[in-house]
Amino acid sequence: MGRNKKWDGYTSWSYLEADRDYVKYPLVEQVDRVPAYDFGLDKGQEERVEALLEENIVISLHEHLNVFPAERTPGTRRRPFTGYEGLAYSGMDAVFDNCVCSTYDQVINYLGMRQCDYAHQDFVVPALKVADITDAFKDGRVAVIQTIEQASAIDRDVDKIDLFFGLGVRSMGIVYSESNTLGSGLSEVGDGGLTDLGYDAVKRMNRTGIVIDVSHAGDRTAMDVVEASDKPLCISHCGSRTLTDNARMLPDEVYQAMAEKGGVVGMEVAGFAPRTEKNPEGTIECLLEHLEYLVDLLGVDYVGAGPDTLWGDHAGLYRGGPKGTVTQRLGRGHYNRERPADLPEIFDSGEMVRDLDYIKGLESPSEFGNIAKGLVRDGYSDDEIAKVMGLNGLRVIEACWPK
Repeated sequence: MGRNKKWDGYTSWSYLEADRDYVKYPLVEQVDRVPAYDFGLDKGQEERVEALLEENIVISLHEHLNVFPAERTPGTRRRPFTGYEGLAYSGMDAVFDNCVCSTYDQVINYLGMRQCDYAHQDFVVPALKVADITDAFKDGRVAVIQTIEQASAIDRDVDKIDLFFGLGVRSMGIVYSESNTLGSGLSEVGDGGLTDLGYDAVKRMNRTGIVIDVSHAGDRTAMDVVEASDKPLCISHCGSRTLTDNARMLPDEVYQAMAEKGGVVGMEVAGFAPRTEKNPEGTIECLLEHLEYLVDLLGVDYVGAGPDTLWGDHAGLYRGGPKGTVTQRLGRGHYNRERPADLPEIFDSGEMVRDLDYIKGLESPSEFGNIAKGLVRDGYSDDEIAKVMGLNGLRVIEACWPK
């Protein structure tokens, strides 16, 4: 349905009384918050983009659907605000919405609050079956695929995977940069690979019907998961280390192994990290260059898009934390251990946002359709664009979820 969505104006928690039932903050704008990016398309090309978005299922493999306060507000907000207006404009028919919480209680709070808000409107549909995605596409709605970005909350109990599935989770990351009981994260000096518990968790996710993600895993852990999984898996938001040499990017051999299993990798812009020699600025062009490289390496059937954006001051999240490495930003301490010279560098949060406040062309999920504009400009066929913009992700979902 493209941008012809059936959003009726509902905003998060509007069934409650603001400032009585909950604290309402002024939120950032969701549409036209920054200047539009010029792809140099003519009228015919612009019409082709809109037709592609309308006629094909469009899926983002990785986003955060939170709308942030317009100004920094002290205290913790228990209620996530969802960008319904931005979703209606984005052209997406389905989206993996990621919870970054690490503890069991945090995850339960996030899932419960999201589902409660969704229950009071009929524009966003929690995606529990493949039919929820295809029906949302037909009906002008958006299917949200609830995702936990790290499996730390299961601790040592793989039965919690079934519990989270019962609460609507349909995709789960193994680690989030730092290590947990399942495996090693990309920020660690050593990578011990997938643990025995991690191996059990992979098998349980396969059998329960959860799409596995290894975007923040260390190289060995990522490869171990690919080899252990009986189902195709997703590297939802990443890029090639060949183009951007830091630990956030995975090496090409992991992608090749992933493709052999029928998986999909989503190109990202978050973290302001995937800059390249050709595209040193933080723009959508970085994503498009990584996409072209991996299409050439793997074939168009194994590449998608997972920009990893949100509505708000994304760069400010990096500037606001303790200075230094991503390890510090994750709250693990303030002591830096010497990193062996043969390991890729950990990307520095301050360096990532050194010269810009947002990603030009992909500032928020509202601009997801700009990826199609870039692909049209760069000469991809309609069939290739349809695969990248959604069909490759849908294939992995169909292979993993219960029938």
